[in-house]
Amino acid sequence: MPSIKNITPLQAGSYYHIFNRGINHQNIFFAERNYHYFLQLLAKNMTDAIDVLDYCLMPNHFHLIIRVKEDIEVPVDDKDPIPSRDRILSPQEITAHIPNQFRKMFISYTQAINKQEHKEGPLMHSKFKRLEITQQEYLEYAIFYVHYNPEKHGIVKDFRVYSYSSYKAILSESPTNINRSLVVEIFQG
Repeated sequence: MPSIKNITPLQAGSYYHIFNRGINHQNIFFAERNYHYFLQLLAKNMTDAIDVLDYCLMPNHFHLIIRVKEDIEVPVDDKDPIPSRDRILSPQEITAHIPNQFRKMFISYTQAINKQEHKEGPLMHSKFKRLEITQQEYLEYAIFYVHYNPEKHGIVKDFRVYSYSSYKAILSESPTNINRSLVVEIFQG
């Protein structure tokens, strides 16, 4: 796995392994509804800007494999989201937009958990980690690694039965926010 030295910029058309954990390894998911809410926020805040290839939500951390879309449309004014006033972001704007959207998502999630758990303060590390994936072999491995995580950490004996990963969604034909066709293409069927 590549090392993380500096914050890797998120660029249009590139693949990334995104991950974060609770401060001091504390849990970030406390109830089943928390996992679902996190995925709802991901769909609401991010799917216009990224393709989610897979995910795994663990009690104290999460992993995502994403591809940043090349054409990201945003309203000209966030207060006036009229579709006819949307514009496509430049590559430089995309580099700033994606982390900003993730921050908003993480803040919303943290606020909800803090309210639920009667807590204050940060839940996760403020800077999420990201590794750019530039090789086909590493992309395939990263997709496997994310799904294998619950078995690796001893939460389940077989990662294929873990409820909070995208493994089953990729194999099924049910509607999903996962870009299933891209994953199938990566593994050539």
